[in-house]
Amino acid sequence: MTTLQEEISISVPKRRELLTRRERDCLVLSGRGNSEKEVAQKLDISPNTVRVHIENIKRKLGAANKSHALILSLLSGETELCDFEDDDVAI
Repeated sequence: MTTLQEEISISVPKRRELLTRRERDCLVLSGRGNSEKEVAQKLDISPNTVRVHIENIKRKLGAANKSHALILSLLSGETELCDFEDDDVAI
């Protein structure tokens, strides 16, 4: 009998650097509760570009939605929990 953690480890490939730096920035800022407009302002890009990055993230990770992408990014090592802790930390 396998544990949930073992099942997750099997089904989620451990990849680092699957996401681009900009995609990771968008995901982290979104995960901290920022809207697409706020993420765009902080990264000096358009809100449409943020949407494109989020869609690319979901596709690359095989996620159904942004929340799912956040979880998969943590499980796969693309992000770490500490990335989401402090909104005042510059990216």
